[in-house]
Amino acid sequence: MAIDATALGVLAASPAVLRALFDAATADAIERPDSDGWSARDVLAHIIDVDEGVTSARIERIIAEHAPFIRSIDPHERLREGGYAGRSVDELLAQLERRRPERVERLRRLGEEELQRFGLHDEAGEISASDIAHQWAYHDLMHIAQIASMLQATLVERMGNTRKFYDI
Repeated sequence: MAIDATALGVLAASPAVLRALFDAATADAIERPDSDGWSARDVLAHIIDVDEGVTSARIERIIAEHAPFIRSIDPHERLREGGYAGRSVDELLAQLERRRPERVERLRRLGEEELQRFGLHDEAGEISASDIAHQWAYHDLMHIAQIASMLQATLVERMGNTRKFYDI
């Protein structure tokens, strides 16, 4: 089973979508933490960390090794250890824009046999390279929605009585 065109399209489009959202936002909106303590910049850093050190690395291990054991991650710890906290939004976006196209192209080149290879995840059990590729696109969309929601929340206090039109 090939990787779904929607998944590949989402992965290819995500850097531009994220660039547009961050370019439209104020520094205050980007840095404002949500109820869990994450800012939109933190979420962007997490997306890049997952790109760099988790998702593509898991796919490559699954292809290269026989049923490798795959551990869950601690996103907070990875952001601290990876030095993402000190990086600017522009640096983070530039890295995603530079590296994502090669990762999408790598996914496009994977053969059926490679996509069906699997690893053993400590929580999810057996997961294939194909599963991870589709989860990667879902992960992007989930966090794009989260960032959009975080930016949206900064507008509520200036909406006046028009807030009545929404469930907020």
